[in-house]
Amino acid sequence: MRNDFAIHIVDDDPGVRESMKTLIRGSKYPTYSYPSASAFLDRCESATGCVLIDLRLRDMDGIALQKELISRQIALDVVMMSAYGDIEHAVEAMRLGAVDFLEKPFDPDYLLAQLHELSQASDTNERLQREARQRAALIDTLTPREKQVLSGIVDGQANKQVAADLRISARTVETHRVHIMQKLQADSLAHLVRIWLAAAAQQEPTPEP
Repeated sequence: MRNDFAIHIVDDDPGVRESMKTLIRGSKYPTYSYPSASAFLDRCESATGCVLIDLRLRDMDGIALQKELISRQIALDVVMMSAYGDIEHAVEAMRLGAVDFLEKPFDPDYLLAQLHELSQASDTNERLQREARQRAALIDTLTPREKQVLSGIVDGQANKQVAADLRISARTVETHRVHIMQKLQADSLAHLVRIWLAAAAQQEPTPEP
């Protein structure tokens, strides 16, 4: 078990929080619970390990919380939970990098087995791929125009060329570029390209066997 692996439970049902905390603490994981998304966000900057998020939180739904964690670059494994499991939200959570989507009530042994597997993980391909999905999800925060500008930039075009292609000014392109760098939290052009390539890789169809 990794020394830095803690379990964070975000659920607005106090009964669920307490029962899960009792279950997980019995397996010797440091365990913390939060009654809302905002309560977790107030303390998540130094959080490590795994976060179990209820989909239907009152102040912010689970998917929105997951996106906020991605935006803040909080490196946590995410397990989404719901008593109203639906395919659309399950797919969205997994696309954003969640390791699982559990329908309540779930098998306690299954959850503990999942947590054990995650606690043993290191920099495996699976973890790296999950992080790539999370980084790629930041692309969704861009406006359609910003995506057009970004496409030109990663194709190696200068600002003037991008401006000409989109029929806008070079100054406007530069403004968009600044906003893009901020939204994607990229500190260099190379970093920007890596994020773009990660997004493209996630969108490629899986080849048939």
